[in-house]
Amino acid sequence: MAGPPMGGPPPAAQPTPPPPRAAAPPPKPRHPAGDRSHIPANAQRMVDVLSQDMQRVASKAPQNFAPQVKDTQKRLNLLFDHLNNEELVKPATIDQLNQLAEAIAGKNYDLAQQIQVDVQKNKTEECGNWMVGVKRLISMSKATP
Repeated sequence: MAGPPMGGPPPAAQPTPPPPRAAAPPPKPRHPAGDRSHIPANAQRMVDVLSQDMQRVASKAPQNFAPQVKDTQKRLNLLFDHLNNEELVKPATIDQLNQLAEAIAGKNYDLAQQIQVDVQKNKTEECGNWMVGVKRLISMSKATP
């Protein structure tokens, strides 16, 4: 006679499986790359200053610097995309980047560089490939009359 013997352990002796986990909410939909219509108000001036300064530098940069200019623009756009989607960059860091942008606008490149180094050193979890673009913009802006 094949089959389980009668009178085996009672069903309650088997471990009870944990209750199913609640499904994680779906990720927040991202706005398309290049869309700037959802930049938070507290970051808009910074985006404007960095964009205008990048345009100024790009218009005056020698042709042999075109690859660096293009790469810097691409990296700044990564920052703007993060801001537009309200991801990665926290409000305190946005405040620091606002100070950095104001330093660039006032041609205080040493202060801008100090802020950039501080953010890169102390907010590494928020810094992505965009930080290289900020660093380069400061250098190029300083070198471009």
